[in-house]
Amino acid sequence: MSRGKRLLQQFARYPEPGKVKTRLQSELSAKEACAVHEELLLHTASTLAATKLGPAELWLDRWGEHEALSAALSLGMSGPYLQTGDDLGDRMYAALTEGLSRADAVVLVGSDCPALSESYLAAAFTALDCADVVLGPADDGGFVLIGCTRLCEGMFRDVPWGGAQVLQETQKRLRQAKLSSGLLSGLYDVDTPADLQRWRSAQRLGVSGDS
Repeated sequence: MSRGKRLLQQFARYPEPGKVKTRLQSELSAKEACAVHEELLLHTASTLAATKLGPAELWLDRWGEHEALSAALSLGMSGPYLQTGDDLGDRMYAALTEGLSRADAVVLVGSDCPALSESYLAAAFTALDCADVVLGPADDGGFVLIGCTRLCEGMFRDVPWGGAQVLQETQKRLRQAKLSSGLLSGLYDVDTPADLQRWRSAQRLGVSGDS
C-alpha cells in the first residue's frame, strides 16, 4: 500500500514441549523441538518489529506466561492478542477482520519461516495496491504469508489446513468470493528435520536460506 495505515500480525502457538514442532521429534526431543519453535518465534518477531512498515502484533493460540513471549514483546511487538475460532481459517479470518478495523492493509505471517525479510513484507504491501489479497507460497503447498485489504466470509471455509493443497484451495475460495489475489515468490518454512537442516546450513553461511 502506498497510502494508508499498515499493520503486521504474527501468529504463534504457545511454546509447550510436545505440542509444537512435533514433526521434528523424529530426530529431536520434545524439549529440543520446542526450543526450535521458540527460536523461530523470536526470529520472526525480530524481523517484524524491526521493519518500518507498520506496527506489529503477536497473536497466540492461548494465554500463558513464557520467557520467549516476553522476549518477543520486548523487541517491540504489541499484544499478545488471542486467536479465536475453531480452525486456522477461522482464527486468521478473525484476526484479519479485527486488523482491518484499525488499518487499511494487514499482513499476517506464521512463526515458521526464517526467510521472511522486510523486503518480502514490503512486496506484500505493494501487491495490495492492486489486489484484495496477497499470498506468499510455501514450498510444501501452503503459504507463509497472507495480506489483505478486503475480506469475505467463507474465504477460508473447508480448506484442508496442513495439507499440500492449502494454497491451491485458498486461491479457489478467493475466486469464489470474487476477491482478486496476487502471489509473491515462494519461501520455505521449518516443519521437518530436512527443513531445519536447510535453515541451519543457511545460518552457517550467513544467508536467509530463501533460495
